[in-house]
Amino acid sequence: MMNKIKQSLAGISNSGNNKKKLFISLFTTLLIVASIVAIVASTTKNSNKTKNNNIATSSLSLSHHSHIIIRNACTTTLYPELCFSALASEPNITHKVTNHKDVISLSLNITTRAVEHNYFTVEKLLLRKTLTKREKCALHDCLETIDETLDELKEAEEDLVLYPTKKSLYQHANDLKTLISSAITNQVTCLDGFSHDGADKLVRKVLQAGQIHVEHMCSNALAMIKNMTDTDIAEFEQTNTVLGSGNRKLLEDESGVQWPEWISAGDRRLLQGAAVKADVVVAADGSGNFKTRGGRNVSSQELNHEPSFEIPLTSESLTTELYFRRL
Repeated sequence: MMNKIKQSLAGISNSGNNKKKLFISLFTTLLIVASIVAIVASTTKNSNKTKNNNIATSSLSLSHHSHIIIRNACTTTLYPELCFSALASEPNITHKVTNHKDVISLSLNITTRAVEHNYFTVEKLLLRKTLTKREKCALHDCLETIDETLDELKEAEEDLVLYPTKKSLYQHANDLKTLISSAITNQVTCLDGFSHDGADKLVRKVLQAGQIHVEHMCSNALAMIKNMTDTDIAEFEQTNTVLGSGNRKLLEDESGVQWPEWISAGDRRLLQGAAVKADVVVAADGSGNFKTRGGRNVSSQELNHEPSFEIPLTSESLTTELYFRRL
């Protein structure tokens, strides 16, 4: 009897030992598998991290180049932080900006979108049934000025695409600055249609932020345009030996004669021609048709005689030749 009990206890003991060994084996296996998974995951993560770092480094290099161009352009503006933040937030900025001209073009594009947003704001306000007759009139005036602004910005963008080859640098500069200056004035004109008191004040408040934002964006574009054109004109004048005093620019040709910049090459050849016969001569010594220019009215017949005619002015030994171009 005692032997049977001992055998039973021994069986139980052996069974317990076997379960313990099985548990330890399973635990060890799971631990090994977990270690392998952790190692693989760590290796993959490091690989992806290295790849991402390479991409980030490449992107950072492009962004740094664009950052310098944008920052340099924006430092010339009255609102540099607005200038930089508006441009830097543009998608794919690194592929859109390579020089100062690109910055201006992108700035005008962003400004155009802001103007379009203002247009929809005004249209939404016009749906209000509580508007007074004065407010409706002022809002319609705003729509007109916004339309003009869009046309001016579009023309400026088109002109900028052709810069600086389509026209002279001086003409390009004047046209671009005139267009953007007019766009700035339009924003002020819109707000001036509303008073600061009464119901007008509420409508004005809705429009004010958008109009001022566009005004500041246009101001920044104008400053960048001025900086670019002034720099290009200075380089052009230095290269092409442009002489002059004040605002009158004189170009010196091969013969040493100085001509106003606005005189065309054809007119310069006409003025230099030795065989040109004068239609009208004004001379103080009485040798011409008239002694003075005072009260001299040129008839339409004389104007139609030739596309241009000359009036040599003789005073003792000095003769000055003038040509008047028929418009």
